[in-house]
Amino acid sequence: MKILIVTGGTSSERKISLISARAVKDALKTNGHNVALFDFKKGHAALRKALPKFDVVFPVMHGKEGEDGTLYQFLRSAKKPFVGSNPKGAKIATDKILFKKYCDKKKIPTSKWEIIKNKSDISRFGFPCVLKAANGGSSLEVAILSSSRDLSNAHVKKILKLKDLFFVERLLKGVEITVGVVLGKALPVLEIVPPAGSWFDYENKYSGKTKEIPFAPSVNRNTQRRAQKIALRTH
Repeated sequence: MKILIVTGGTSSERKISLISARAVKDALKTNGHNVALFDFKKGHAALRKALPKFDVVFPVMHGKEGEDGTLYQFLRSAKKPFVGSNPKGAKIATDKILFKKYCDKKKIPTSKWEIIKNKSDISRFGFPCVLKAANGGSSLEVAILSSSRDLSNAHVKKILKLKDLFFVERLLKGVEITVGVVLGKALPVLEIVPPAGSWFDYENKYSGKTKEIPFAPSVNRNTQRRAQKIALRTH
């Protein structure tokens, strides 16, 4: 097949997108496909012009530009087959505030949370908590706040200056796990173990220092089954 990989763009996750795309390109070429890369920073018009030459589009986009459903909707309107999600589902899953509201509506358990506008709102919510930008990705726009002293952190100030909406949620301490869903089936639970004394931040997501252990040995089977049910229901 002739496959166009859409990658890059202008989001804060551009670098990771380009790295991921190279890996996908190598895998597809190994399986006998003809593959080309398209940098999304060229824009929609250039992408539309390139589409007729290819059988299918494989988006490998990190961040709002590619994961919020707008690219999927563009490809759907262009009637070009693509690998990806339903545009509406992608939008809800990418915007963290929309997702939290969705979970509340569907009674899917998440950490207690609240939309905030400034440091005073955070202080009223209480500590320890986690500050997040609604449309951030790869944990770049996230800060763990142990006390009011952390509000003077340069990273917190940088987050609150973004053109975005923000919220805080209670910090939940425990084992971090993730559950993938493929073809309507929950995959085995993965346990995520960052280096000692740190969390699954941007560096630990991509440095190779974090362990991702299949079948989550630190989590009992009942909890694993519950996590799989929640993941499948959310999906």
